[in-house]
Amino acid sequence: MDRRVRVLFVEGDEDPTAVSPHRLESGARGVEVDGVASPAASDLDPATYDCVVCNYALADGDGVGVVSKLRDAHPSLPVVVYTAVGDEAVARDALRAGASDYVVGDATGEEAGTEETTRTVSDEAATLERRVVAAANADGADRTGERARTDGSTAAQLETLTRVLTHDIRNDLSVVVGWADVLRDAVDEDDEEVLDRILDNGRQTLELTDVARDAVEIIVGDGTEEVEPTRLEPVLRRAVQTRRETFGDAVVELDEVPTCRVAANSLLESVFRNLLNDAVANHAGTDPAVRVAGERDGDTVRVRIEGGATDPDGRRRRALGESELDSPATGISLFLVKTLVDAYGGDVRVEDADATVVVELRVTD
Repeated sequence: MDRRVRVLFVEGDEDPTAVSPHRLESGARGVEVDGVASPAASDLDPATYDCVVCNYALADGDGVGVVSKLRDAHPSLPVVVYTAVGDEAVARDALRAGASDYVVGDATGEEAGTEETTRTVSDEAATLERRVVAAANADGADRTGERARTDGSTAAQLETLTRVLTHDIRNDLSVVVGWADVLRDAVDEDDEEVLDRILDNGRQTLELTDVARDAVEIIVGDGTEEVEPTRLEPVLRRAVQTRRETFGDAVVELDEVPTCRVAANSLLESVFRNLLNDAVANHAGTDPAVRVAGERDGDTVRVRIEGGATDPDGRRRRALGESELDSPATGISLFLVKTLVDAYGGDVRVEDADATVVVELRVTD
């Protein structure tokens, strides 16, 4: 077994992230974590750690400053900024300073310590662990021993290649998007449309790196990770909120949804993220408006995504009915949706002429 990734976690008293250093290590199989309030970049031995995780809102400054100091002192040491209070501007500044990745987490709520909150924190810890390991393998693969893998298997090569590509593409493109956004005040009115197109396409391509990573995780992982009870409401809330941030001109509404757990896992958010992306990107009108609603019927929950793209040629119906990635009718996003929902023992379909997508999941409460 490969040595675990060694992580230095810079905690932020002012940043209400859900995952603490102890929680990250206790729930992870692939990392060893040391917590610290404020690292001294000049005293840090880069041979001791494979990656640094840094909260953004620190008691004596911010994570961007820490990233800059660490990069100056140790250029090869990857740094992941993890925050519950950041936005696109913070992400741009962090990546510009040299951060390897930027992870937005949920703030710790008033119900901390309850079973539901524990489940949410566990899911977020798993996500953070994956991103940390990816950063360490891409920026410092010689530390973790990943380059020592010589089994020659297709799965291992695919996993390693995708991890590096999605990491590099994501970082470079995030910087491009960030710099393009800086130019907004410097362009005249005639050029604003061009700038908006650059930003829209850049953000959509960033989304594709997430889709590619999730799809490879399914393929390499022989279907999906273990299915377990997963809280539906926070997953939908995160998916809707991130789509609002990604598609600033779209209206994405979330109605009340059942408070329950369903058979799924940490990739459930990817299901709704990709369906919302498809609905907004292929909207028939000029002002995309999408509504997400859920209802419980006994041991089943149905989540409807309404008001998105029409489906006159049946593209989405065919895509969600296929089971092979190489089918001409199936894009990677909808392939990922169908594969995950099938693995959960659920169902996904297009219900009416307006191309409303219905996702059925099994209730585990």
